[in-house]
Amino acid sequence: MQQANEPWAQDKEYTKYTLWFIYMCIVYSIIGFSWGALMGGIPVFRHFVDTAPHGRLILLGHGHINLLGWVEMAIFGALYFVIPRLVRRPIYSMRLVKVHFWTHNFGLLGMVTFFCLAGAIGGYDVSDEVAAVVNHLMAAVGIFGTLVLSANIIWGYNLFRTCAGWEKRI
Repeated sequence: MQQANEPWAQDKEYTKYTLWFIYMCIVYSIIGFSWGALMGGIPVFRHFVDTAPHGRLILLGHGHINLLGWVEMAIFGALYFVIPRLVRRPIYSMRLVKVHFWTHNFGLLGMVTFFCLAGAIGGYDVSDEVAAVVNHLMAAVGIFGTLVLSANIIWGYNLFRTCAGWEKRI
């Protein structure tokens, strides 16, 4: 039963975004688990990622979709749900929740895309020309990774501000 002093309970946008983090957790987990099953179950694919000099980049894409997609999205959604209830106050900034959600997803998808492109284009070729292309693609991974880092900082700041001074308001 909702109480009148639970401001988060009436905020449909807050609920929507909290659930979107959970929904994306589910989407990324299905992608990541399927990807892992394909790498393990298709011998040619497994051999490529295990032996190609740039094949490990595809493994990094897989790892990031699982860690930053499945795991982090679950944590974000859970803490966006728990923290306001713990400190008995609404989230500090709904705008920051939105920025966090979109920046994190855009950054993650960019990282994974460029990891996979670098791994596929690089393949078994260790020539200087291909190495230069892979390096440029990895620079894009870094740019998108910076977006994910920024999103995580925004998340941490928003939760910190939500929690700061909690004992004075209860």
